[in-house]
Amino acid sequence: MKKLFAVLCISILSMSFAFHYHTLAVRANNSSGISATAFVEQMKTGWNLGNSLDSHYGDPKSGGNLSQETIWGNPKITQEQINLVKAQGFDVIRVPVSWYTHTYRDENDTIHISSEWLARVCEVVDYCINDDFYVIINTHHDGEVLHAGVSDKDFDQVKADATSLWSEISAYFSSYDEHLIFESYNEIDNLDKSWSFGKKAASQMNELNQIFVNTVRASGGNNDERLLMVPTLLDNPGEKFQKAFVLPSDTVPGKIIVTVHNYSQTFDQTMDNTFSNMANFSKNLGVPIIIGEWGTTSKFSPAQYRLVHASNYIARANKFGLKCIYWDNGSNYAIIDRKNLTVNSEMISAIMNPSEYTSDASAQLSDFDGYLYMTIDQKTGALKEDKHWGTLLVNADGNGGYAIPAGKTSIYVGLVARDNMSDQRIHYLYFFDSHNNITGKINENYGFTEKVAEIPEGTVYARIGINNSYSKTSKKEYKEAVENGTLSILINLY
Repeated sequence: MKKLFAVLCISILSMSFAFHYHTLAVRANNSSGISATAFVEQMKTGWNLGNSLDSHYGDPKSGGNLSQETIWGNPKITQEQINLVKAQGFDVIRVPVSWYTHTYRDENDTIHISSEWLARVCEVVDYCINDDFYVIINTHHDGEVLHAGVSDKDFDQVKADATSLWSEISAYFSSYDEHLIFESYNEIDNLDKSWSFGKKAASQMNELNQIFVNTVRASGGNNDERLLMVPTLLDNPGEKFQKAFVLPSDTVPGKIIVTVHNYSQTFDQTMDNTFSNMANFSKNLGVPIIIGEWGTTSKFSPAQYRLVHASNYIARANKFGLKCIYWDNGSNYAIIDRKNLTVNSEMISAIMNPSEYTSDASAQLSDFDGYLYMTIDQKTGALKEDKHWGTLLVNADGNGGYAIPAGKTSIYVGLVARDNMSDQRIHYLYFFDSHNNITGKINENYGFTEKVAEIPEGTVYARIGINNSYSKTSKKEYKEAVENGTLSILINLY
């Protein structure tokens, strides 16, 4: 193993430009030694240092605003914490970084990053490099300046700020070898319709990714051939987001990775549908994909399947050539306790020794006879016509419901919705006893594409409703979609 020497970070920031002179004896003379494909193939699994350097509140302050690192409840990052992460077997560490609250603007309204914050990020990166990690840094919660779905005039400012931020970040870290990877942005939002797809926002997202690649490549040093990661709009792997995504052009081949996020809570073979779709996206682009965030909370339901979920998730993702980075926020998603330097050994073992889990009570309803063009009374659960939105009910039992056999304690419902059906969502899941009384319900205004829920005691059947929150869908449209495979529902009982 090549020796890693000490790092000295010296930054000189002027009012109009940031110059960084970094003296670092790196492992290699340049960063050209590994391709994106080779990196992903050799990667085992990663961990996110979440809610630390990405913690933020309020407006930028002078002096680097360094106290923000701990305002979301995590302790100051230390080498000892990173050593503990390494000891668990992770080989990639993603370090989310928020920059906006650590910036200032000069007389020309050009944004600059404080030298103190750059030095602190550098210090944390070096903790990771010291442990031989591959390290990913990004722009994380910077929505005040980095967003899409805005007017052309407003987007000119976004592009200017993106260029300035990445000019300074990439220049500062230009001497690091290939063990440092830059990720352009995190979950860039569509301000025109927040947390939703938009053609204009997706197009602007493509522009931002191209600006990122151009800016990094022009910053010199090892950035000439550094590995780069770029996301879809919102890091969403959905079909609309995939189709609108354009891989940025690059001056060097084979150095770009695409990243998406996926927090699916299903824990069996159903995940093959999700990962197969991502694998096809990767194949069509001709570049590898990393799932930059995934995970479960300590309140995973059903609780006894949390370890199964983690193990199954990694195993099935790997089967499709996808590698994953666990989201650890130090609280409800935590598997490593940064305060007490302890670990959730069961979760770590599930992740490091993944295995597929297959359930024996799954069904995919792909026949229109299994559906009913009706909705339910939101108070009583009784069947009724839907004159406003056009709702499709699961009708597997012939009575607008899905039978729940005795002994089943949990249900998974997942929606396959593509092409013109991509805005469809499951909006409610009602449970009933043998007297048609409601035993429990889940009802969400904007719906969901999947859910794992506990089955209330006494339940004998459930009613599941699908519709589009933005426009009415006709019975004919539903029938065509089910028959051509662009709409179906997956149901698993446990």
